[in-house]
Amino acid sequence: MPEIRDLSKRSNINTIRTQNSEVVLYEDHRTILNVLYFLKLNELAVFPIDLFMFDDHDDFEKPSDNALESITEFNAAAPTEREFWSFTEFDLNPEDNDWVKAGMELGLINNIFLFHSTQASYNFSETYQTHNFGEKRLYNLGRTWDALAFNCRLDDFSNGATYGQLWEDMGWIKNNGKFEFRRDNSFIADFDLDCFSANILDKNYAVPSEILITKFEEYIRPHNHYYIKATDFVKELIEKSVLTTVCFENIFCGGIRESHKIFETFDYLFFDGEIGR
Repeated sequence: MPEIRDLSKRSNINTIRTQNSEVVLYEDHRTILNVLYFLKLNELAVFPIDLFMFDDHDDFEKPSDNALESITEFNAAAPTEREFWSFTEFDLNPEDNDWVKAGMELGLINNIFLFHSTQASYNFSETYQTHNFGEKRLYNLGRTWDALAFNCRLDDFSNGATYGQLWEDMGWIKNNGKFEFRRDNSFIADFDLDCFSANILDKNYAVPSEILITKFEEYIRPHNHYYIKATDFVKELIEKSVLTTVCFENIFCGGIRESHKIFETFDYLFFDGEIGR
């Protein structure tokens, strides 16, 4: 029976088994579709699947006509793994900005919960009507510590009429007077390391580790939920996920050195340095 670690046989992909999650690492973000298709072919997850996505961009551009034509063919007759990987490599945009809609049109991706984006094309929420797989919802929730304060609208139960759909989609359940994060549907925790970079004088740099660590580890006054630190929530996402995917995207982090600086901090915060051992 194929396992997630078999993905490491492919170029540009490494897999690491940690205490909290299987982790898949690669360079280009569109590679996530190859990972999802592998999981689907081998019945390792139920699709379409939600993504808790940490990314400076929303990658929500429309695929090219050629890509959409291939997707129509794939939905009519499932491609081989070789055919599918050729599609992501040559038919999707090398800018890695159209894989979300492509994944939705392929029946691989369901709803998106986006964190740490400064360049998203939608403010709080957006919907997308696929040709064959119904409506998908996308939520732009800001930085994790802000999402746990106000951006998930957890500060007031009376927000239910307006934000009840978000709470239901995301997995916030009212329990003993507070929101508890409890998921019935499986999901993937997906990280593009560029979400922890910053643009200074027209160049991206890794956010200094001491700043990221301070923000993720500092006490946040719980607003009707049980999380004391942003790190606690992210770690729980990782633990509950089917899989954790990590994309380096060196060019958008400011280069290889900067992306590896980010990775060291990411590994320290959420995996206790276990990935890089």
